Amino acid sequence: MSSYTLLDQADEDALHKSRLLNVEEKPFKRITKRLLTPNSLVSAPTSLFPTPPPDGAEPDAAQLEAEKQKKLDDWRQFREDVTLDFAAFESSIARIQFLLASNEKERKRYTAEKQRIESTAQAVKENAAELRVQLEGAQKTLALRKTYDDLAEKITSNRLLRPREDQQANLEKLHAEIAKLELESKEYAQTWAERREQFGRIVDEGMNLRRLIRDEKEEVERREGMEEGEDGDEGDVGSKGRGSAVGTPKPDQESGTPSNPSHEVEKLRAGGTGSATPLRQAMTASSPEKQRPQESEDENMIDEGEVTGDEGAVETSTANRTRSVSRVMEDPRDEDKDRMDIT
Repeated sequence: MSSYTLLDQADEDALHKSRLLNVEEKPFKRITKRLLTPNSLVSAPTSLFPTPPPDGAEPDAAQLEAEKQKKLDDWRQFREDVTLDFAAFESSIARIQFLLASNEKERKRYTAEKQRIESTAQAVKENAAELRVQLEGAQKTLALRKTYDDLAEKITSNRLLRPREDQQANLEKLHAEIAKLELESKEYAQTWAERREQFGRIVDEGMNLRRLIRDEKEEVERREGMEEGEDGDEGDVGSKGRGSAVGTPKPDQESGTPSNPSHEVEKLRAGGTGSATPLRQAMTASSPEKQRPQESEDENMIDEGEVTGDEGAVETSTANRTRSVSRVMEDPRDEDKDRMDIT
């Protein structure tokens, strides 16, 4: 398809020269020729009357009348010709004006048509680009679907794979097992935290017990040093009783040396657990049923004279602590329950 563009100046001038202007110029040239030529009645000088004849000579009236009539005919003919020429020129001008208006309308129509065609072409280009994008997307989707079809064909053609219902049942079982394992993990974590807390309590109680034993040992050694200066049989009997209690913890007592073992026994009987430390009270109160037979047995031994006052008290407290510690080490949960009952 050939494209129409603007012409060069030389081509445009050649086109202007070669266009058919003879038809358009004829009325104008005819008018100019009729009005401006030397033979025209308008440009020719007015004819004058001849010189008057000599005296006695009279002009010919008939000849003058004929010349006058001839001039009138010429002017009438000239007037008719000029009128016709101007009418033709006017029609030519009207035709040119109509042609100009028609050309303007055509140019406007051509411009609107050009804009419409350009907009249509632009819309077609945009639609083509959009369709190209859609085509690319459709091609990608088609390739992806073909890949999925191949994978599905491989999966469905494999006899080792189980049906969907079995797979769903296995998945449900796995989810149930996972939930159960998570619950067990939480329970184990809680149990581990409780065991850690219990172990910490046991360690603290052991440290406190060790501290109490050390304090009681120091108290016994201090009392032995104070009782070394006593005289007589009381010192011998006291030294025997105390010698058997060396290294064995005994309850904390008020400062001062007992003057009589029987008084010490009576004080232990009357005081009970009053002189014991808070830890010993808690440990003793945790198992009252188990301690009652042992306490009654210790009291009987003291009454019968088999154990002295200091030695019986020390051995009683030591036995109580040993039983409590062994029971705590064997079952820490029972100790926690007993402590909760005490509190």
